[in-house]
Amino acid sequence: MANGSVPAGPGSGIPRIGRRGVSTLAVIAGVAVLPLLLTSTWAAWTASHASAPSTLSTSTILLQDDQGAQAGSATSSGTALFNVSNLEPNSAATTACIGVVFAGTGSATGLTLSATLGGAGQAALQSQLKMTAATYNTSGTVAVTGGTNTNSGSCTNYPAGGTDQTIGTQGATLQSWAAGGPYSIAAPVTNTWYRFTVSGLPAAASACATYCSQTITIALTWTLTAT
Repeated sequence: MANGSVPAGPGSGIPRIGRRGVSTLAVIAGVAVLPLLLTSTWAAWTASHASAPSTLSTSTILLQDDQGAQAGSATSSGTALFNVSNLEPNSAATTACIGVVFAGTGSATGLTLSATLGGAGQAALQSQLKMTAATYNTSGTVAVTGGTNTNSGSCTNYPAGGTDQTIGTQGATLQSWAAGGPYSIAAPVTNTWYRFTVSGLPAAASACATYCSQTITIALTWTLTAT
């Protein structure tokens, strides 16, 4: 997938009707979109604080990613992980990465990742596109400048070592993968990298009337809880 800051619109150069479909995919630190135009975005952040009853102490927590999104004591909308236009049958799979960090006076007690599908082409595309692989790796570090996109979806800094932990069922349709969440991230650790690979339309998807100029979005939300 190509990197980008905004979801792409319907692509040009649509093949002859009846031969193949064309779509576009975009992803933001928060959401991914795919139409026969697939657009998406990753990382709509939320951060919540939980305190035991009858206590007067307070704590702060800030969740950030290297796409510029933040939640907690500060917020920012972030930018798209990537945009992919003109997906066709047998299109190559697209991979993008995002790094997550959190800090503050509170102790992190839980971290989950959930996905929500949307877009005008959701019904047509959610069972055609696949989350070929979704993993996270707690090795390495993540460089983050608050409110600033410092990564653009690149996987250059995704750890070469360490252990990749799978997120949900690999190779599942976007529909079933999104429905399987929220996914718990074991022992929430800051400086964690996430990698997502989405594959395009299957070879048999040749109905242009059904798939051409469609858009689907995948919004990814990390929720951090702290005490």
